[in-house]
Amino acid sequence: MVVAAMMATVTVNAQNDELENEIGVYYGFGSASNIVSSFTEAFIGAVGDQSSYWGPVGIEYYHHVTPVVAIGAMASIAGCKVANKDGGDNYSERFITLMPAMKFNWFRRDHFGMYSGFAVGVLFYSGDTNGDPKVQGDSKMTFMFQGTGIGFEVGSKLRGFGEIGFGERGIFCFGARYKF
Repeated sequence: MVVAAMMATVTVNAQNDELENEIGVYYGFGSASNIVSSFTEAFIGAVGDQSSYWGPVGIEYYHHVTPVVAIGAMASIAGCKVANKDGGDNYSERFITLMPAMKFNWFRRDHFGMYSGFAVGVLFYSGDTNGDPKVQGDSKMTFMFQGTGIGFEVGSKLRGFGEIGFGERGIFCFGARYKF
């Protein structure tokens, strides 16, 4: 789909001398990896223990091939730590995600815009339980995605943004972008 969109915009691209790039940082809540961590806790019997989730913390880059379509990539890291109340083994997980992405700017004004987007890629998982040699160094690679139903941004060259979607960026995501 990304290749088809790029091919469809090549002729428009040749007529537009003002192609723009943007780089950003973000933080999300309710990411797919945090949801997976919740289920992992249930399976290892850690429900009710002291858990801490963080991330996804990420960076993104987009290149606008037209004023409406931007293609790019995003990378994030997220994690979970479980500390048992009874002094048992601690468990930690780390999720690193790399995804090519596409964004559609369907409403644009000078200092405000709205968009939707999607990304598909790969998630690298590593889990570790202190004291359990069977789980030490557990790692996997799997498919990951992000679907952004609605996003908004405010500002000119430096813009703040917020999103609602589902996937590795989270159900709610916010951050800042710089356009150059």
